[in-house]
Amino acid sequence: MSAKFQMNRNPQQRRTPEQIRAGNKRLGLILLVIAAVFFVGVVIKQWWLSTH
Repeated sequence: MSAKFQMNRNPQQRRTPEQIRAGNKRLGLILLVIAAVFFVGVVIKQWWLSTH
C-alpha cells in the first residue's frame, strides 16, 4: 500500500518493468501460499471428519 502512495505522490518516479515483475512474482507467490494452505486445510478437515 505504501508503494501506491509513493507512486501517487511522485508521478515522475516510475517503477522499472523489473520492479513490477518482481512485485507481481511476490504477489503470485503469496496467493499460491494462501491457496496451498487453504487446500491443505480442506484436505486435513475431510480426512479428520472421515477418520473420526
